[in-house]
Amino acid sequence: MTFCTAATMSALLDISRSLWADVMTHLRVRSGGVQESGAFLLGYKGAVRRTTTAFLPYEKLQRDALHDDHVQLTAASFARLWELCRHEQLSVVADIHTHPGNAFQSRSDRNNPMVAIPGHIAFIVPRFAQGQVQLGDVMVYVYRGNHTWDSYGASDVKRVVQLIEQGAS
Repeated sequence: MTFCTAATMSALLDISRSLWADVMTHLRVRSGGVQESGAFLLGYKGAVRRTTTAFLPYEKLQRDALHDDHVQLTAASFARLWELCRHEQLSVVADIHTHPGNAFQSRSDRNNPMVAIPGHIAFIVPRFAQGQVQLGDVMVYVYRGNHTWDSYGASDVKRVVQLIEQGAS
């Protein structure tokens, strides 16, 4: 994947407003306001742009993936993920998980990307997704490789992610 600088970048990922709402509802309910929750965003990758069509909660891959203070997936869970993607002809276009307070990356998040390929997009949702979470409330991180990331928050999130109407792109 070719990167553009933040100054010249157009959105890298499209997600429908209804799917965004479904993801936020799942994260809010699953976390219960007391633990992290998360999912992989699945869809299609173009040369530069990605389209999200579905999400796969971490606990669907591994029943005990969610712990009080972190998410932990085994190699077997990733094998299931890649098999599902092959079968459904989808790609992992991003991952998303909640944090208890602010939406900043932990050291573990920085050092252990869910998909350690440059260009991977990771969302962090604040306050365990409680309340009405808007796109500008999250932080978006784009993996550059070698444990380095570009980060986008508030109005800059729109440089990476675009909420679209169903069927639009």
